[in-house]
Amino acid sequence: MSSSKRPSELAGSRKPHQKRAKRYQYLKDRARNPQNSFDISPGMKGFFVTCTRGREKKSAAETIDLLEEYTGKLYPNLDEEIAAEKAASEDRPAAEGEGDIEDEIARELAEMQSSPKIKMFRYLPTTVDCLLYIKCHRKIDPEKLVQFMFADLAQTRQRKTRFTSRLIPAQVTTTSRLDAIVRDSKQVVQRLLAEDAEPTTFALVVNIRYCADLKREEVIAAVAAPLDVKHKVDLKNARFTLVIEVFKSMATIGLVENYNELRRLNLQTLFDEPSAETLSKSPVAAADA
Repeated sequence: MSSSKRPSELAGSRKPHQKRAKRYQYLKDRARNPQNSFDISPGMKGFFVTCTRGREKKSAAETIDLLEEYTGKLYPNLDEEIAAEKAASEDRPAAEGEGDIEDEIARELAEMQSSPKIKMFRYLPTTVDCLLYIKCHRKIDPEKLVQFMFADLAQTRQRKTRFTSRLIPAQVTTTSRLDAIVRDSKQVVQRLLAEDAEPTTFALVVNIRYCADLKREEVIAAVAAPLDVKHKVDLKNARFTLVIEVFKSMATIGLVENYNELRRLNLQTLFDEPSAETLSKSPVAAADA
């Protein structure tokens, strides 16, 4: 009787050159299809986006167009500021201890040099259907831009996207570990935790996808604890809502004012309301704030 090897035994008996060939093919396929790569990392900031299934690339394109439009309105002199910084950085040697920051600046400057137009936003696939991540330039404040954009869209009532649904600011991008989420959430809500902060209302929105090690109830309890000391929970009409989106090994955190009034930052349902009277009360960040 002939003996047959198990699949695990066959895999263990592969020669080194076979393993190298498999690794080479994997890297080749990844380069050929960036949609399968995962380049999101802690320290980035930008926007967490949900969209129609199978329309991720089209959603990314229309979302970046929308973000660029409102960036021009909120930051009218940003191009000049970045160009001036680029010129200054060419003559300034890097100081000791600035490694990470200088590396980030160098990468962004390299992107500028490779294209005549400064790229403020970059689409990074999440490898999850219907989910996108749009990285933004470090000089852009995702929270201010989202508040400014949605307040204006609610007033003008002009639909500008087809495939994009929710557009959530990712003020901080971190790992999906509970301690990291709690630590970075405190950074995002720092103004609400200040000693002179006025008591207000808050809510938490926590969504977890493809991360079995993290429990929603644990995240809510740990993140809400420091806020509960001074502020009151209001799930229906909170002034501030902390939105935490967890997907795989990463998490994005953003603070939104008047989240429910702005239809939970959903570009599809934002225009379902018959009028924008209540939305007109939503604060619009000043361009120079």
